Amino acid sequence: MLVGVVLAVAAGLGLVVGSMVKTALHHAEVATASAERAAKESEANSKLARDNAVLAAGDNPNMLRLMEGSIKEADDKSAEELEKVREAGRQLKESASLLLIGMLVAIVALGVALTLIGLRMTQRIVGPVHRLKRLLRRVGTGRLTVGERLRKGDELEDLFDTFRQMTYSLMALQRGRLATLEATLKDAHATKADPSVRDGLIALRAQLELGLGVEAALKRSGELRALSMPDAGEIANVGATSRSSHPPRGDR
Repeated sequence: MLVGVVLAVAAGLGLVVGSMVKTALHHAEVATASAERAAKESEANSKLARDNAVLAAGDNPNMLRLMEGSIKEADDKSAEELEKVREAGRQLKESASLLLIGMLVAIVALGVALTLIGLRMTQRIVGPVHRLKRLLRRVGTGRLTVGERLRKGDELEDLFDTFRQMTYSLMALQRGRLATLEATLKDAHATKADPSVRDGLIALRAQLELGLGVEAALKRSGELRALSMPDAGEIANVGATSRSSHPPRGDR
């Protein structure tokens, strides 16, 4: 959005400068046309003045030369002024063209620079924000392992480090709960607690280990199988005892 606003302002400034240049060129063209008309009128007046000089000088050649010299001097001055006006018009057109080209190049360069800055800011801010949102959703589901890092120099690097420290604290708390649950589970096995209670504790331990990462869950998978087999046997024994104590109705 900021890039669009800056480009719009630059484009507006370019239009204003272009309008001013166009007006200046118009005035230069008008001045050149007026000077050319004046030169043509001066040329016609010079021709008429020469004719009059010939008539006035009569048989006096010195007077004719003097009058023709004055007329030629006026013609040369008029031609010089016309050439100055034309040169000023050409210089103005060249300056206007260079100004317009420079303005166009500046606008394009500004657009490219702002685009590059926008891409850089997107990489350094927007990207880390999306990554942090994704990791926050992951932590919200109980998975506390964060193996990602931001690139050096990203704007949110400090915030991301704080987030990692928070996950480390949560993992330490989770490990404490897991240790307490381990002790409770050992007591349940030692005291031959109800199998459903032990199964519930085992399932709860699996959930806690899932939040601590895949490695912890895989480490415990063998223990889960080892503990589940005796529990399954005990559950089967309990089921057999229940069936023997409650025979079918047909046998009563």
